[in-house]
Amino acid sequence: MFHGLSFKKTGRRVLALLAATGLCASAASAHHGGGAFDPNKCFVFKGTVRQLAWTNPHSWIYVQAAKEDGTNELWGFEFGTVSGLARAGFRPSDFPVGTKVTVTAHVNRAPGRHTGSSSKLVLPNGRVIGGAEALGSVPGGAPGGARKPVPCPAY
Repeated sequence: MFHGLSFKKTGRRVLALLAATGLCASAASAHHGGGAFDPNKCFVFKGTVRQLAWTNPHSWIYVQAAKEDGTNELWGFEFGTVSGLARAGFRPSDFPVGTKVTVTAHVNRAPGRHTGSSSKLVLPNGRVIGGAEALGSVPGGAPGGARKPVPCPAY
């Protein structure tokens, strides 16, 4: 016995605590951070919707983006959760294939990966998905944040 508790009871409590900690860590890791995307590389893409993946934890929109040299590239942009988009009044029907959109995004750190984290998406009717960070800063770049805005030139 140790301070009135038997080793058997203490061992069970420790195991229960470890199991609970493991479950919490598992749930926390289910949502990933934005580490794949470079907070210092922001671009504005103008293009045409080719596909929408209305899924959790994040929806993805695939856009055929025109480059300055006139060629096109297909880019995938991670954006809001299904529930968040729905609460903001958006539906999958707001993003039909062929729709012209403008996307402000931080691009993937890995060379050749044509993906980005969208901070702002503008539909042809002027509706906007995005917040303050869409104005050239990065997540965490709100007033008092550690990061300063970065310029977002046209792609």
